[in-house]
Amino acid sequence: ADPLVGELDEDTGHGTYIAGIVRQIVPDARVLAVRVMRSDGIVYEGDLICALGLLATRIAAAEAGGQAGDLDAMVDVVSLSLGYFNESAADGAFSSVLWQVIGELLSLGVVVVAAAGNFATSRDFYPAAFAANPDPAGQVPVISVAALNPNGSKALFSDAGGWVSAWGPGALVVSTYPTDINGSRRADVEMPAHPAGELPPDAGLPAERAALDPDDYSGGFALWSGTSFSAPIVASHILGALLDGAATTGSGLRLDVPWKQAAA
Repeated sequence: ADPLVGELDEDTGHGTYIAGIVRQIVPDARVLAVRVMRSDGIVYEGDLICALGLLATRIAAAEAGGQAGDLDAMVDVVSLSLGYFNESAADGAFSSVLWQVIGELLSLGVVVVAAAGNFATSRDFYPAAFAANPDPAGQVPVISVAALNPNGSKALFSDAGGWVSAWGPGALVVSTYPTDINGSRRADVEMPAHPAGELPPDAGLPAERAALDPDDYSGGFALWSGTSFSAPIVASHILGALLDGAATTGSGLRLDVPWKQAAA
């Protein structure tokens, strides 16, 4: 966040973490990561709308057979770990445009899952709050996901309200993290190894004894909490059900059936 200090931004590794959640639950899933969020957690409105619009165009082309590979270009589930509150009339206008592009995805048979937010409020948090929008066309609604603790209780930080449609694990979730991330914090204790327990000089490992370095992620995994992780967990279970159903003879579920029929 501050180059002279070396502290990690609050959302560094966010996308890698989410991709790891999907692959843990559905190992056969293919993840298309579209980066719209910066490491400080900021998402520009235009970037988000353009990204979702381009995604809808890609899916429509795949369903129509106008893109090489067809099903290889298809996306079955979109998971959105981001959001905002309406603060003014101008925000409401933005929300209407965002709802239009999300509605386009829904009309194409794509399941859209969104995080409910981490502000411990029932105030509408978009795009998750679109789950409450009535849709006369009968398409599947947005699925908004709030967070549970490991024991199944509702997480204290999680948003909650009538617009929340699902709950999923979201506290102390384990997932993948970029291995090249090592911030400026150091272990509380670092000391030379005992002479009787020194590593061979060619081991290629640090020679000292040390406590855990709190922002060294060279191990590739981390613990994190938030509805940002509840949403892809639920999205992954939906995708897993689609894959299981498509593999079951006579189930009627098929990944190559497009449009609203697929979403239903």
